[in-house]
Amino acid sequence: MINVKNLYKDFGKCRVIDALSCDIKDNECVVVIGPSGSGKSTFLRCLNSLEEPTYGEIWFDGKMLTPPDPYLHPDIIKASNTYKKLTSGNTDSEDAVAKIKKEDLLKRHEGREYASLLKKFDAENHLDINIARQRMGMVFQHFNLFNNLTVMDNLTLAPVKLKLKTKEQAESKAMELLERIGLPEKKDEYPSKLSGGQKQRIAIIRALCMEPEVMLFDEPTSALDPEMVGEVLDVMKSLAKTGMTMICVTHEMGFAREVADRVLFMDSGKILEEGTPEEIFQNPKSERLKSFLAKVF
Repeated sequence: MINVKNLYKDFGKCRVIDALSCDIKDNECVVVIGPSGSGKSTFLRCLNSLEEPTYGEIWFDGKMLTPPDPYLHPDIIKASNTYKKLTSGNTDSEDAVAKIKKEDLLKRHEGREYASLLKKFDAENHLDINIARQRMGMVFQHFNLFNNLTVMDNLTLAPVKLKLKTKEQAESKAMELLERIGLPEKKDEYPSKLSGGQKQRIAIIRALCMEPEVMLFDEPTSALDPEMVGEVLDVMKSLAKTGMTMICVTHEMGFAREVADRVLFMDSGKILEEGTPEEIFQNPKSERLKSFLAKVF
């Protein structure tokens, strides 16, 4: 469903994501773990186009969410003036492509043929971000509820505003989800009257009101008191059991062990190790993962 190809993200001179590639399958629950500052949240924000990658591409259901990266497409590289100049001498074609990639030479001025091919590739494969965000819900660390709106208004605002549902349809769906998480009596309350755990559960079902195909969770329990963590994780576990495609960045190792189909361990912007929860937690291969697990258990 989601294909990440050679992803890089730089903030100035700081490289936060470094040559990251992975595939997320339909109906798969993937949990991303790793130390603070390893690039986990930035990776998740790139998936939802809240951050634009420096290089690389992200594909969602066969369509491209990011601008095309010419370095991933040899035919586009070979349409560049840089490639033609390099191969006009004695440089082998494959050596020329390798040199262009290694030295990032396509930032120079290129010709019409190259620009036309790049534009055509983008037009044929690009997915509008507004459509993508309707299909991919995201839950943040700090709830991001509108404090001046009631719970019901928070839940129905997006589907009604985007004309995906009538007000009556949106309210019906919202009540169904409020019943599901055990908070129907909170529909007319304002967020300031809710506990942290209640706010986060409302934030989750607000995303579900858009009926997304994928849910992204960015450390949804990190801002909660310990006693409130369980109620949010219970909602996420219930969601995973329905077969929802989920990508979760979390420090909750128990949740990862119980719910994940696959665990990705990140450090320094890279996926250093991946596998089933049993493989990651019971038989870690890399010394870095062993060291990380020794500190969290």
